[in-house]
Amino acid sequence: MSQEKEILALEDVRFKAMVSADVKLLGDLMHDDLIYTHSSAVVDGKASYLEAIRSGKTRYKSQKRFEERVRLCGDCALVTGRAEMEAEVNGVQKTLRLRYLDAWTKTPQGWKFIAWQSTSLPQ
Repeated sequence: MSQEKEILALEDVRFKAMVSADVKLLGDLMHDDLIYTHSSAVVDGKASYLEAIRSGKTRYKSQKRFEERVRLCGDCALVTGRAEMEAEVNGVQKTLRLRYLDAWTKTPQGWKFIAWQSTSLPQ
C-alpha cells in the first residue's frame, strides 16, 4: 500500500472513531503534541479534545469528506480536503461545512495525527 493510501485509510479510521466516540482509538491515533484548531477558532490539545468527546460536550453525528489530497513531505503527510459534518457542541446542533488541512507525522509507533486546522465554508 502506498503511503498516500495508508494516510487516507487512517483518515477513514479517525473520522469513523469521531462519529462513534471511540476515545481509545482516537487517542491511539493522535500524537501527544496534537494541536486541533476548530473552525470556531477554539484550540484543543490531545487531552482536551478527547475529554470533549468522552464527556459528550462534542458529539459528531455524521461526516463526509471530499476532494482529499495527500502530500508527503519527508516524515510528514499533509491532507487537504472538504468535509461536511453534523455535530452537537455544548448541546447545540451544528452543520459544519469545512475546508481543512491536517497533518500526520511518522513516528517509531507508526503514523500519528498531529494537527488539524479548518475553516468554515459559506452556508
